[in-house]
Amino acid sequence: MTEPPARPRRGRLLTAHDIRRLLGALNDCLLDLDSRHHQILVAGGAALALMWEDRSTQHRATRDIDVLEHRFRSPPERRTGAVDLISMRFPKEMVRSIRLIAELEDLPHNWLNTSAAIFTPDGDMRPQLLYQGECLTVQAPCAELLLAMKLYAAREHDLEDATRLAHDAAITEPAELVALVASAYGADAAEASTRFAAQTAQEIQRPATSRSDMDPDADI
Repeated sequence: MTEPPARPRRGRLLTAHDIRRLLGALNDCLLDLDSRHHQILVAGGAALALMWEDRSTQHRATRDIDVLEHRFRSPPERRTGAVDLISMRFPKEMVRSIRLIAELEDLPHNWLNTSAAIFTPDGDMRPQLLYQGECLTVQAPCAELLLAMKLYAAREHDLEDATRLAHDAAITEPAELVALVASAYGADAAEASTRFAAQTAQEIQRPATSRSDMDPDADI
């Protein structure tokens, strides 16, 4: 009898503490391989978990780490005229390290992935530092652009994140939220997000204690 195919491994929920530990392990693997000068720009639940870890009792969790951009300074023997290479294809040292950690930690092979890169917003990222190691630097876009991403996605489980980000960015009016999406994704996207922007603005006006708890299963 033929065995059914194995189901894809679904990652466990990762807290800010877990994410920092995994990033530290990734940095150590890269250090062992003498592969330095890696910079990644992260978004989604991983970015929010790290941003909010010391400021709230509602700790954010995620199932993976979404990478919008990877910047890598190639070693001298592989260096070309462009010293800093930007590519969504991780170099072999990064791929090897990601896979090793997946095996050691019993995580999906894509626990750190670039699937969200197609949703990278336009505009000045004004990156904020989230983690710094000898070989790995991890940053996230500013709160305004992370908010634009949530408003653009406009899924039900994005509301809590969008509300908190709007509060962080001091943006409270629906028109301002729509304008933010227009700047990041264009007028058509802004028009489609109008209802969600209004819902977000309404949610901001509610006392924080009356808002529903964040869905612990939210993962992006």
